[in-house]
Amino acid sequence: MTQEKKFPIPTQEQEDIEEALSAIWRQHELGVREKDKILPILEEGVSRGAFANLVKRKLAREEGENVALTAEGETLGRDVTRRHRLAERLLTDVLALHDSAIDPNACKLEHIISPEVAESICTLLGHPGECPHGSPIPSGNCCKSASETVESIIVPLDKLESGKKGKIAYLQLQSHPDLHKLLSLGVVPGTLFSLHQTFPTYVIEVGETTLALEKDIAEKIFVRRLD
Repeated sequence: MTQEKKFPIPTQEQEDIEEALSAIWRQHELGVREKDKILPILEEGVSRGAFANLVKRKLAREEGENVALTAEGETLGRDVTRRHRLAERLLTDVLALHDSAIDPNACKLEHIISPEVAESICTLLGHPGECPHGSPIPSGNCCKSASETVESIIVPLDKLESGKKGKIAYLQLQSHPDLHKLLSLGVVPGTLFSLHQTFPTYVIEVGETTLALEKDIAEKIFVRRLD
């Protein structure tokens, strides 16, 4: 009989540990490190004693009035945050679930996605840099090596060939001054378009509107291939 590697369903305690580490990691991401701000989040969102359990397991520690993660805790917190945000992108861009169903399902998936599956999801989605809410997705090995183990179905517009059709998946233009202009012109997630030209500018047709886009904008518009 062939022996297959098993990925056991995590226990409630393991899920609580990952939830707590992820919560701390996200607060650190926002620049929040104070113990009196982070502990209430853990007690309300995870469980009473969640921080003490992390300290006991040498995943977190107190540094004066602040909360710090150990090297192992930092790695685990970053990893579960990556899995959660990739799950959000998968549920949004591929499965097209209603907004109300995204977070609850992503919270479940983040605990059971294996490293191999996370890499494949990331590659499938074109190595997205942000979750649907605009938060950065920590990069993985696949991003650093630009692995193409599976063909991406979500790609930047500048990777699409002239004459192809697609659907806008998401915009990675939060800090770009042209974002609101694009949104007002109908370049929004879910919109169908045709790509008529790729040089010297990218020309797309959205409904009855024809738009010319520079490369620095086209490479931040992620689309789903339709043909």
